[in-house]
Amino acid sequence: MLGKAKKSEIYGKAIKGVVRMKKKITEYFICAVCIVMLISDTVSASSGKTPESLRNTDIEYLVSQLKFDAREYGIITPVRDQGDTSLCWAYSTASASEASIIRSGIDKNVSARTAFLSPHQIGFARHNRGADPLGNTNGEKTNEAGNWKYAGSGTKYAAALLSEWCGPVKSGIADDANGWENAAYRLESAISVDGRRLDADKAAREKMKRAIVKYGAVTFSYNNMRQTYYYNPNGEKGSSPHACTVIGWDDTIPADSFYPGKTTTDGGWLVKNSYSSLPYFYLSYEVTCEQIYAFDYVMNDKYDNNYFYDASVSDIGAGSLLQIKQAANVFTAKGGSDNTTEQIKAVSVNTVGENTECTVEIYTDVTETQDGYFDPQTATLAATKTTYFEYGGFNCIELDDPVEIRQGSNFAAVVKVTNAYITMSENDGKSYWYRSGWSASPVAVRIKVFTKNIKKEKSAVSFADEKTVNLSGTSGKKQLILARYENEQLSDVRIVSVDFDNGKEQTVTVPAEWEKENNIRFKAFLWDSLPEMLPECPAAEL
Repeated sequence: MLGKAKKSEIYGKAIKGVVRMKKKITEYFICAVCIVMLISDTVSASSGKTPESLRNTDIEYLVSQLKFDAREYGIITPVRDQGDTSLCWAYSTASASEASIIRSGIDKNVSARTAFLSPHQIGFARHNRGADPLGNTNGEKTNEAGNWKYAGSGTKYAAALLSEWCGPVKSGIADDANGWENAAYRLESAISVDGRRLDADKAAREKMKRAIVKYGAVTFSYNNMRQTYYYNPNGEKGSSPHACTVIGWDDTIPADSFYPGKTTTDGGWLVKNSYSSLPYFYLSYEVTCEQIYAFDYVMNDKYDNNYFYDASVSDIGAGSLLQIKQAANVFTAKGGSDNTTEQIKAVSVNTVGENTECTVEIYTDVTETQDGYFDPQTATLAATKTTYFEYGGFNCIELDDPVEIRQGSNFAAVVKVTNAYITMSENDGKSYWYRSGWSASPVAVRIKVFTKNIKKEKSAVSFADEKTVNLSGTSGKKQLILARYENEQLSDVRIVSVDFDNGKEQTVTVPAEWEKENNIRFKAFLWDSLPEMLPECPAAEL
């Protein structure tokens, strides 16, 4: 017979063996699941699901489904491991951005196998970048500039960075590459989903599902204390914030499948991770989360210039404290040249709040402001647009018609919102807010203006004969000046207003009493504006 000590030792070894076996089985299970999910990560489903079919499927129909997996549509890039860095937020941002670009179809040259953006450039630029291309800001260099791979940050800072167009750049480009010059795309919008009620509000979850379907993926930050395939971190001791990318959901997962926290709600979010040890897993719907963003990009050639003052990606408390609902930025036009004209195409505004009505007004001929004085009534209202935002974040409002601005002139973008407020950053600039009247803001408001440089079409003027002048122009009203010279002395002048909106090619008749003789010369000048004496083209002479 065995002694008690020997029995205890044998039983102990047996128990340890069982524990090791269970652990091994769990590891094998997770590994098998990961292999299956990695396979589905690389190949779209054979059912004909493609990025194009996703674009052509009704969003509300997909939101109503019990399950959604963006990988089935071929829009999710393979998992990349962040290693020992603290750049999960940058990997999440890059991953959600890649999904959005493929899902939208803006770039026909990329797929889920090639659309890689650099998380490291995002991480570097968040802490190290110089002045913007227009010179309206000094950029930003934080205290973590030399430790950027291990500095704490978040996807909300990445959204603010990318709204400046300092990236994203494609993978393979140096981490410290100039984000302004090497940006592969331009961010139009970075919408923010309110995650405060996701654990208890089905309508809030449907709103997040809608963002996943519409943009392909969203970023997501939660408390990551362990790796497990069905995870509910609520109640975990300790804190380990981790950002990931949510690419779908499954409402059918039983509540008791999640570990270690107890859940009462079936279902969870399908997560793309930035660790190869557990590339995909599910988070319970009852998880506490924040910093949920989705991104919307356009190709670089849609816009040329981004006017802004909010260089710092960090927000300050003034936004939530003051909750400004009407604000403005005044800029000086810098993007045009002798051969191009500059047009305002869109305005971006960062707001906190959902289900928001937003009105944008563009003013030209804004006079120089002094002592904090700004009054739109002294300027020219050139365009207005009212729209609706389902989500907060950085929303882009495209104008119905572009507004032309002259190089060196001042223009203003005024934004008014309801059910939300406009955010701010601790920077200098010609920013204003409205509180029972306009006054200078001590900090920059997050309002940006996107413009496009348009090549000027040549205007022309010529004499068809002694009685007819031929004109060609682009648009708008111009002034034709007819001058009669006798013996090289100016003897008569006539001014004729010509509206090229009524036709690009027009003719004007020389005054009937003007007769062409040997000592008589006629000249024709086409001017854009008489007060400023801006010639449209070389003069014609007969």
